Amino acid sequence: MIIKHFQIFSLMSLLLLSGGAQAVRADETEDAVSTPASVPAPVLVQSEGFAGKYLSSHFAQSRHDWSTANHYLGDILTGDPENIELIRRSMILAMGSGDLALAVRRAESLTAVETENGLALMILGVSSMVAGQMGVAVQYLDRMEPGDMTDFIKPILKGWAAAAAGDLYTEGFNETTIHNYHGGLLSAFLNKTEDITKYADALIGVGSLSNTDAERAADLLAVLGRLQEATILYEGIYAIDNQNKSIAAKLTEIQKDGGGNIRDLVEAFQVKTPQEGAAMVMYDMAYILYQEHSDSSAKLFTHMALALNPHMVDAQLLLADTLTRNDRFEEAISQLSNIPEDHPSYLAIQRHAAELLSEAGHHEQALEKLNALFVEHNDVESLIRVGDLYRHEENFSGALNAYNKATQHIGDEIPEKYWYLLYARGMVYERQGDWGSAESDFKAALVYRPNHPYLLNYLGYGWADQGMNLEESLELIKRAVALRPQDGYIIDSLGWAQYMMGNYEEALPNLERASQLLPYDTTINDHLGDVYWRAGRRTEARFQWERALNYGEGNSIQEKLEHKLRFGLEGLEQVKQAGAE
Repeated sequence: MIIKHFQIFSLMSLLLLSGGAQAVRADETEDAVSTPASVPAPVLVQSEGFAGKYLSSHFAQSRHDWSTANHYLGDILTGDPENIELIRRSMILAMGSGDLALAVRRAESLTAVETENGLALMILGVSSMVAGQMGVAVQYLDRMEPGDMTDFIKPILKGWAAAAAGDLYTEGFNETTIHNYHGGLLSAFLNKTEDITKYADALIGVGSLSNTDAERAADLLAVLGRLQEATILYEGIYAIDNQNKSIAAKLTEIQKDGGGNIRDLVEAFQVKTPQEGAAMVMYDMAYILYQEHSDSSAKLFTHMALALNPHMVDAQLLLADTLTRNDRFEEAISQLSNIPEDHPSYLAIQRHAAELLSEAGHHEQALEKLNALFVEHNDVESLIRVGDLYRHEENFSGALNAYNKATQHIGDEIPEKYWYLLYARGMVYERQGDWGSAESDFKAALVYRPNHPYLLNYLGYGWADQGMNLEESLELIKRAVALRPQDGYIIDSLGWAQYMMGNYEEALPNLERASQLLPYDTTINDHLGDVYWRAGRRTEARFQWERALNYGEGNSIQEKLEHKLRFGLEGLEQVKQAGAE
């Protein structure tokens, strides 16, 4: 039921952005304002004329650079200040890039002509709420024409505007989870316990709840002192998402006498002003739009949330995720850099910022950031990420140094919390040819993650490739296949273990399937060629080896493949030994 509202609003706001008059699908509109990163960037038109600036604006917009796009539109509007289509587009680009002041000016110009433009009135209403002018905000909201979008968001914003005067206003609220939750939030803000109860029960009564909605229902129950009911909901969420630190903290606290200080962890009691409550409304809208991949609309609502509450970390993170998805790494990093150090997830967020730096091509800056986090915050996870960055760059010496430094910092025995360190270091040892150390790390990691498909596969394939522990190798790989039946690399491992055991008839269909799943992988084509040769299908074997050679130019097995193409598998051991030397 809720999704319908968001899809319609996403369509309406994006239609405004596109400047079109006919109905279009939301995904088509999103495509119209984005350009795949793989498409070569054209040169901006260097012209001072209308056409040059208009094309430059469209190009910048297609690259999700809304601020630059609006700069060019502003230049055009200077010479054509009454162009309604350009005013509308500039308003949305301004709001979507966080320039509330410019968005308001454009909205004022737009509503002078389009008196009931819903998005313009909403921007003006939000701006009035930011200024504390709640009565003016309500006047703008009341001018919005009835409709799905208006009927959904207007009542909640008016509710928070009324809360500034101490009034509980929920006229127009419906049975959706967001309306019920904000009814509970408003009631908690105004200390109206009976109404909190009413909305908490209504939220639970909606039926099947997402993890987010279940946590919100549990929060309201916890505020009411209904600790047993809240605990059941928290435990249900944690059973599905046992990495959720917020839920873990709430479970720990609520099990103390009298629920401990659970209220301090409940979002309902963190809302200190009506503006912060209204910000949560805009965030809720943005979050669902983001889930629908309606990124342009999500940016509008996220920036409205941040205008109402500049310190709303959830909105900053959502905006950073949206920007990242659109390859706007520098802007995303800027958002993440503004997260305060006292935030519970500060270190994890800054590690993510370092990853974005690396993805944006700033490898050295990423390493510097991670090393600084380790030094300044004693954060061993950052040191592990240093190793990961080196490993992804195939700098295995640098990776091993970082992983070993992390190991020394942790102590003699690596606990379960850092099982991934064992896995990552094992991969580096294997790539460096130190199978004994790799095997030791993989075995230790499997103690903590016995059903991790890639751990099972890595150890099983390593044994099989060396002709070691073949029965145990086959068992590990079969378990990995059961967990990831469509993974071409794991299917290849299964076929290769069977091949090394001499079970060519069993190996053949698995290696053929792996080749179908990953047709351009050098190692898989090489393995398939080997099994074809053993099956007497010499022409097909040479075809696969040729493919492997073509796809893996410069690969370490090039000499071995060239030998196979000339002589088949005869004399191959001497080639392997020469390569090893």
